[in-house]
Amino acid sequence: MLEAQYADELSQSPSLLGSSPLGPLSESTTRRLLIDLISTMNASFPDHDFSSLRPEQFCKVFDVNQIITSVNKHLAPLTESYNSTFLDELWLNIDDVVKIQDCTVFSYLPDMEDDPFSQGNQLWSFNYFLFNRSLKRIVYFTCIATSKFDASSDHLGSGGGGGNDYDDEYDDNDGRHMHGGDNEDMAEDFMGDWECEA
Repeated sequence: MLEAQYADELSQSPSLLGSSPLGPLSESTTRRLLIDLISTMNASFPDHDFSSLRPEQFCKVFDVNQIITSVNKHLAPLTESYNSTFLDELWLNIDDVVKIQDCTVFSYLPDMEDDPFSQGNQLWSFNYFLFNRSLKRIVYFTCIATSKFDASSDHLGSGGGGGNDYDDEYDDNDGRHMHGGDNEDMAEDFMGDWECEA
């Protein structure tokens, strides 16, 4: 459905065929990548519909070490209150799936008032997609930290993630994903816990 939507838009507005943060929209692989990013987000947050996202809402990260530093900074309290080897194990698991240094990395830039990253009680969030074209895999790594002092919040923090293996021209069936949920045993004033699923 999304592919047909983009094809129709491109036929009506040829100017859209130019470059985007994901690549030239005139190429089917770029449109396929956009669709898979959106589909992964929809699967990770089933209460929200990201189908209207545009390529400009994704930003290419040119240095993968930049996201490693950012994630480690945000999740550092977990190593202090939960598991001192958490971050090492986290990156080993991700690297096992997509070979981090071989990935193209994109971040999502929230731009919708009703998306899960625009909540009033949010402390911070991050959204990264690690895309390994040769392995035909995506890992979606996201986390949202919310304030426990907001009475409207049902939980302290949540994170979700998805791994998306491509079909069609990206034909691969060995899928894995990252997912986060709630855990009262962790730093209660910070965020929920994280687990890896294969």
